[in-house]
Amino acid sequence: MTESCSFITESPEETLLLGKLLGSLLPKGSFLILKGDLGCGKTVLTKGIALSLGVPEDEVSSPSFNIVHDYGSLVHMDFYRLSSPEELYDLGFEDILSDERVKVAEWGDLAGGIVESPIVVECKEVEGGREFTIYDPTGKICQQLNKLWREHVKDS
Repeated sequence: MTESCSFITESPEETLLLGKLLGSLLPKGSFLILKGDLGCGKTVLTKGIALSLGVPEDEVSSPSFNIVHDYGSLVHMDFYRLSSPEELYDLGFEDILSDERVKVAEWGDLAGGIVESPIVVECKEVEGGREFTIYDPTGKICQQLNKLWREHVKDS
């Protein structure tokens, strides 16, 4: 049963921290679909996930133009410019799905019908920062992430 949890980040540093905490909880092979307007923090969140997987933050950039960036333990994709799920297969999507690396897809709605049980993260601007809502198909990640967030961020 899918559970959801929400977090407000008040700075890019807090968004990075949320990504690190989330990344530390992801099982091998996890697939995350990130949704939200341009500039809402999807790439910063991904940088935090990357850090938790041993990828230096400065290596991670928005993959808008290359569509797929392979960082070893993390595959970072951006489907903003794609118009149909068929285009995913031209990118070698089946091979990407079949390995145990963590996959993050910005604008990943196209993958929603293909990927089994993705973790969906929606971000939006709110007064004072960004709100990230995580839809967790297992419920386990939200439970643990809420606890970690309270330990790391005061007054959350």
